[in-house]
Amino acid sequence: MYATLTFLVVCPDGKTIEAEAAHGTVTRHFRVHQKGGETSTNSIASIFAWSRGLAHRAKLDDNARLLDYTEKLEAACIGTVESGKMTKDLALLIHGPKLTREHYLNTEEFIDAVAAELRAKLCA
Repeated sequence: MYATLTFLVVCPDGKTIEAEAAHGTVTRHFRVHQKGGETSTNSIASIFAWSRGLAHRAKLDDNARLLDYTEKLEAACIGTVESGKMTKDLALLIHGPKLTREHYLNTEEFIDAVAAELRAKLCA
């Protein structure tokens, strides 16, 4: 099992929302990236923050195509992890101290894997 945290705040008018990813490691990972180092940043919460915002917009505009896209995007994130392609934080939960580099993807590899899964879902 894995968890990701995305905050979704809906105003009383039902039209205005804020969707935000809760991240504590992104700044540290960005500093590593700035120095040319490899990172394995879990982008799922950020992706879900965007997808939840887009889903809300789709509902306000009665845009079924956009809503379908957001659902497939979220499913692509979940499907990618369930297929064994994940970032270091998630792989650590599975492998613990036996974790090796072969068990996880770096940031770009993970985003590419989610994109490939999303393309497959959009073409299905």
